[in-house]
Amino acid sequence: MQISSLWAKLLQTFDKKSERPSPLREMIHKGVYFLFMVVVIPLLLSTDNSIQYTDVKIGSVATKKVVAPFNFFILKTKEELKKEREAAVARVPVYFSFKPGEQEKSLDRLSRVMAYILNDNLEQRPTDTSKTILTRHNRLFRDSLGISVTTQYYSSLNRFVRENRPIKYTSGWWKKRYKNGVVDLKAGEIERDEVILIRDDIEHRLQKSQLVDMDSAIVDFIAALQKRYKDVPGEAWRVVLSQTLKPNFYSDVERTEKERQKAINSVSLTKEMVYENERIVDANERITEDIYQKLYSLEVARVERSKKEGNWQPIIAKLGRFMLAAAILFVVGLYLFSFRKKIFYDNKKLFLVTLIILLNIVIAAIISGPLNWPVYVIPTTIGSMLTAILIDSGIGFVVTVAIALLLGGIQGGGYDITMLTIVSGMISIFAVYEIRNRNQIFKAVLYIALSYLWIIGALTFLRFDSLNSMIRIFSYNLLPNAVFAPLVTYMILEVFERGFDVTTDVRLLELSDLNHPLLKELSIKAPGTFHHSMVVGNLAEAAAEEIGENSLLARVGAYYHDIGKMEKPEYFVENQMDAKNRHSELKPNMSALILVSHVKTGLELAEQYKLPGRIRDFIAEHHGTTLMNFFYNKAVALAGDKDKVSEADFRYPGPKPQSKGTAIVMMADTVEAATRTLQNPTPSRIRAFVEGLVDAKYRDGQFDECDITFKEVKQSIDAFMPILYGVFQHRIEYPGAVKPGKGAAREKNRDKNGNGSRAANGN
Repeated sequence: MQISSLWAKLLQTFDKKSERPSPLREMIHKGVYFLFMVVVIPLLLSTDNSIQYTDVKIGSVATKKVVAPFNFFILKTKEELKKEREAAVARVPVYFSFKPGEQEKSLDRLSRVMAYILNDNLEQRPTDTSKTILTRHNRLFRDSLGISVTTQYYSSLNRFVRENRPIKYTSGWWKKRYKNGVVDLKAGEIERDEVILIRDDIEHRLQKSQLVDMDSAIVDFIAALQKRYKDVPGEAWRVVLSQTLKPNFYSDVERTEKERQKAINSVSLTKEMVYENERIVDANERITEDIYQKLYSLEVARVERSKKEGNWQPIIAKLGRFMLAAAILFVVGLYLFSFRKKIFYDNKKLFLVTLIILLNIVIAAIISGPLNWPVYVIPTTIGSMLTAILIDSGIGFVVTVAIALLLGGIQGGGYDITMLTIVSGMISIFAVYEIRNRNQIFKAVLYIALSYLWIIGALTFLRFDSLNSMIRIFSYNLLPNAVFAPLVTYMILEVFERGFDVTTDVRLLELSDLNHPLLKELSIKAPGTFHHSMVVGNLAEAAAEEIGENSLLARVGAYYHDIGKMEKPEYFVENQMDAKNRHSELKPNMSALILVSHVKTGLELAEQYKLPGRIRDFIAEHHGTTLMNFFYNKAVALAGDKDKVSEADFRYPGPKPQSKGTAIVMMADTVEAATRTLQNPTPSRIRAFVEGLVDAKYRDGQFDECDITFKEVKQSIDAFMPILYGVFQHRIEYPGAVKPGKGAAREKNRDKNGNGSRAANGN
């Protein structure tokens, strides 16, 4: 909750609108965005291969001759270093360190075992000694020495030791074995062929096959006993010795790792030397891997030489990065200032553009940095698609070019990534700029994949590269990129929609569903208003399409423009099914307050149900500051003097329509409500009536704050006509229908009750 509230406050500061914004505040906002990106982007895309020489790619043709300005060593490639380091590590033996005292402790425990058995008076028992006596002696053996064996093993071991007394032989054998060394690892657990045993700082190098672990030593000892004595209880010896003896050499992991690190560090980073004035590459010569590595080595050598000499070249190189980033971002800002002033002065939209560019740059930095993946994997189309969907395709194009130049220039990706970014970005914008269903995501995948294939094919043919290389790059890098980018864009789209209150066509389609809770509730509580909203939606959609506006936005905005009437539906004429006008019993001021309240209530419901800001605009602006003529005239008649009645009390609070879409809905709302009061409607009467209503709105100044033109107003009226004609088309009178006279009389009664003007009653 704290994060969401902080985010909301942040966006509120960006979204502050005023008729005359402070030039200083605007300059600070733009300056912060600009400086932040100029500093951060070069740092994120910091590489070592864009100073002077390696602005070429392997397989391309050199445009200039390069001669070595001084002697320098050629750096090994990453693959060469990796291979040599692995070989060096493989030569490092595994170290085992001697553990002082372990041998003495083990031999002492073995002596005590033998002594205990010899001192045991078990044989002094009668020959019919029971199993119970054996068990008791075995328990004493375990308690005294901590060695657990079965009664049978103890009995056989006891008998063998007493009969053969192998104490001297056993002690001598193990002393010799310990002198040669017993290790704690089995041969299969040792990775290297050589090992080193360290005793008293003296290293003894052995082959892995010469090592003996404790299990092997016990097996050898039992075999030696069996050669010397008869009826050796081998398994009993194995169980006892495994609990008695310990190795005297233990794996020294720290020492082994230290030696491995020394081996890695001992591998030289360089190989051959390039001498001063030696030609590295000629103009028009193809860049091979060897030539590229020489150029790269020269760059590194220049940087190191500059640091030693204390000159300004490294600083100048970094300054060049910042200057390049500043130039690219300045062009983006210049475009917005010149051709998209609304976005340039909308801090929230500008912040959105900044975030989208940074998102793409961060992804590119992670892929080319820590992950060290090829530049072909960078999903540059994410920025293009997000900008096109959330703002417009023109901004999407500019952002695409900016990202391409940043990646190709500062990051050092070169011509390949620049071309791939621009072409695939433009194709992705075309695929999704009017996204209205999931199928367009799959269409974007196909289009981006084809554009990638086309560009990588062109670059391959241009450089005479192999088709196998092209297929490998496309299959392993570009095709997964083409699939990944649109899917990620679609998944994170809602995050930007909610976070920046941006209404995309995808969101509008969700809101156009008549099963939306608000529309469903409206259809139940105020069915007349619901039907009215549907017709207004059709009118607005037709007009918006005619003048080139977003028809889907106009229709959805019309659906929700009157949701505030749900609170008191009976006070609005379209819901008064009983022909009783509730306003006839109210004072004009109270009626005006009730009508005005539906705008406020609608905005509260929109906030409660998280409707986007562009939909809330339709609720607030569809009446503008229109005067409620019916109740104003009624108030004047009751007061007897026009000066005693304040016209402001009978006007809607506004604001006036700020966009063409809300102006269209205002016209559609007015004409739909008012034309239903026409008697004997004909096409000519309907058109004249509609033109009069719209002209009244214009003369009242309701269109002063939006950029709709007279031509577009006329086009909107033309678009209304076919729908209105359909509403008033002539119907065949069926037998048993209400007689015209009765219907006319009922309408007359409604007029007498003050219900003759739907428009006057707040529609």
